[in-house]
Amino acid sequence: MSENTQDTNTSLTLLFYRQITVLNPQRHGELKIGIAPDQSFASHTNSVPLVGVEFVESCREYPVVFARAENGTYSPVAVLGLENAENLFLDEELAWKANYVPAFVRRYPFVLGDNPANPAQPWVCVDESCPWLGEEKGEPLFIGDKPSVFLNQTLSFLTDYNAQSQRTVDFCRKLTDWGLLKEHQAQATTADGKAYTLTGLWAIDEPALTQLDADKVQELFKTGELAWIYFHLASLANFRRLAERKATKVIAPSSIH
Repeated sequence: MSENTQDTNTSLTLLFYRQITVLNPQRHGELKIGIAPDQSFASHTNSVPLVGVEFVESCREYPVVFARAENGTYSPVAVLGLENAENLFLDEELAWKANYVPAFVRRYPFVLGDNPANPAQPWVCVDESCPWLGEEKGEPLFIGDKPSVFLNQTLSFLTDYNAQSQRTVDFCRKLTDWGLLKEHQAQATTADGKAYTLTGLWAIDEPALTQLDADKVQELFKTGELAWIYFHLASLANFRRLAERKATKVIAPSSIH
């Protein structure tokens, strides 16, 4: 029986973005965005960031864990594969096969960027390397020098995403300050006898959670974050489902300890 170990503690901030540029009508006035032919841009990542409000949908599909950045902060991610650079949610045609696709994936190729001159109005940026951007066909990004309806809808989505990202940062800071995160390993074995161990992931320490002061539990309940915690814990059973995606049958149950 072989063992493959991979570490989820990688840089997740921009992942598949390559050539990020601030959108402006002078440079991109004729630019259009077509329909993505596939999700090949996400084919070489085994995890993507999540925001807390996604836990309710994500826990039905993916293991939801926490990754630790070099600066010591934590962020939730959906685990997509059992090996490095492996996304088990893409089929042979590189289409995403899941009932829920994380917002981080759905927002590509757009992202908000900091605007030093006016922090309240961040820039809308785009990955110019995106293959379905061009001037031939698709939805226009500008009408004259004004944002199109599509671009305004995109801005609304990105603004909400960033607001939820900040809420998630605050949630993770709370978990850290209250000592609720503990480093774990996840294990799964496929039908062909290969054992996979995922390291560099963090999960809620259930004993610590049960010892939490009542006022802190009440705070988590009122903010809806207590539900996020239990969605996260329920999702850990999905490491078995990853093994099922990798092989036709799992011969030993996966576990997290």
